[in-house]
Amino acid sequence: MPYVSTSRTARTVLAAVAVAALALLALAIGERAPASAQDPAGTVLKLTGLEKGSTFKHIRNTKSASQRANLLGDLIVFTNALADTGGKVVGRLHVKCVTTTGSSNFLKSKLTCDGVMTLPGGTMTLQAITGPASQTTNGAITGGTGVYANARGVFASTERRSGGSDDTITLVP
Repeated sequence: MPYVSTSRTARTVLAAVAVAALALLALAIGERAPASAQDPAGTVLKLTGLEKGSTFKHIRNTKSASQRANLLGDLIVFTNALADTGGKVVGRLHVKCVTTTGSSNFLKSKLTCDGVMTLPGGTMTLQAITGPASQTTNGAITGGTGVYANARGVFASTERRSGGSDDTITLVP
């Protein structure tokens, strides 16, 4: 059975990963209506990823002498509330990350992440490769359901010093 760690340090380090996922929500609830995801001119939206109410697990599928390690095949799973630019919670981000470049130093590992944002009117999906030491995570918006069906674009999620993230989503027509 895998070892599960919920250390605060690991949670903080992986906040950057969460930030990236939160960026997708901005697209859905930002300054334009959700239907704008299909706007032929493209759409840029802003969101804030919230640390309050988040969940986090580091699932160790490998044996390691150090709790600071993140080895090939280990998983990181988390959820975060998503807020619009006014601070109103408008959705939730669900992400799983697989460690694809392991390291005995957690901060030097690399993770490939897939996520789903639940939003008013549907869901959006995202993918990114990132590392716990990354202040900004860039990734792809790969699709969605409901009013976000066929959504595509990119996102940038930047970790805030005070916790959470500032996220920018750019959808393409």
